[in-house]
Parts: sequence; structure tokens; C-alpha cells
Amino acid sequence: MPISYLSVPSDVREVLACNGRQLRVRKGHVLLAVGLPANDVYLVIEGSVSVSLVSAQGRETVLRLIGQGEMFGELAAIDGQPRSADVVAVENSTLLVIPGTTFVGLIEKEPVLSLWLARYLAHQVRYLTNRIYELSTMGVGPRLQAELLRLAGDPQSDGSACITRIPTQAELAARIGTNRETVTREFALLVREGLLTREGRRIVVPSVERLADRLHRYSQTA
Repeated sequence: MPISYLSVPSDVREVLACNGRQLRVRKGHVLLAVGLPANDVYLVIEGSVSVSLVSAQGRETVLRLIGQGEMFGELAAIDGQPRSADVVAVENSTLLVIPGTTFVGLIEKEPVLSLWLARYLAHQVRYLTNRIYELSTMGVGPRLQAELLRLAGDPQSDGSACITRIPTQAELAARIGTNRETVTREFALLVREGLLTREGRRIVVPSVERLADRLHRYSQTA
């Protein structure tokens, strides 16, 4: 099973916790904006935030959702450039804020942080490469399936998986570069085929393998 470097490990969190301060924000609070010359680094202690870009025509594309135990803002701290995306709190959240200059100093003197950060950035390159591939070669249906597989995560012992925090259809549309109506149609198709079910306020993937096979078959024929 592949190792995930998204969540900051406990030893790295200990290093960061000694050098930052906690910040509580409400849902909808704008933490970072494109072009902002700030360089603080953030670790999500509780809650989640959304990373997105908005086109000149006002269309939002969600790049990723960052949850508990994950970090953001490191690029501006490392290269000194303005912020490259907007970051907004999806729910009431608690964050650890590390000044950019402090973060860079920790990279220089804390090997445990340096090694994890290198692996984390490599993971991000692979993730964004996959997103570019999906957007440039896949139709909306397969893009939705790929996003749902990411949200589902690792299957349980019976092969199923559960998405407990269900993104709105507008959020899903922003993530995969389409509109809400198309997501509604494609989602309903997956439900009819038995690849997804709704149970109260959660989405269940009865068989992660079946959903992955469906996506794999599309990739082979595209």
C-alpha cells in the first residue's frame, strides 16, 4: 500500500508546535489570497480548508481540500513569492501558524522536517500531474469517479469505503472542472449502477475495487 505524506507525522508536528501559535477561524474565512505577499505556514489542527483559483470569468476551480493534520502555505515560505492560490475555511477550524522565516530556519536545522517536506512536495507533484492528466484526457464521468476514489480513501476489510464529509455537488463540480448539473447527472448514474449508495449524510462505495475497475476500463479505451 502506498505511503501517504499528506498528513504531517507526529514528530514533525512536535517541531512545528514549539514554533507556532494557534489561530481559530470561522467557516468562510479567507486565510490566503492570490498575490498576497505573506509567507506564514499553516497546520490544520481541527476542521478543513479549501484551496482554489478563480478565473477572470469568475469560475472557481478547487485544487484540493486540506483536512486535519495537513499543512499549507509552505511554498511562499520557501521561495518568497506571493501566494499562488486562495485558501478558505470550509468549516470552523483551528490552525497552527508558523512564521515563514521560522519555518525556513527549521528546514535548515531539523532533518526530520526536511526529509518529510521533500517527500510531501514530491507527493504534491505526482498528485497535480494526475489532476492535469484527468482534466486533459478524461470526460466528466471518469473525473468524478477519480475524485470519489480519492475521497473514499483506503477500503475497509469488506472492500467498501465511506465518505463521511460529503462535498456539495457545487464543490465536486469545482474540483473536477464542470458544472453542478453535470455532476448531479453523473452521480445519479453511479447510484443506479450500484457503484454508490447514500446512507443518511454519508456516501458509501460498496466496492472500491468495482469503482476503480470502471475507471481503469475507461483509461484503457480512451
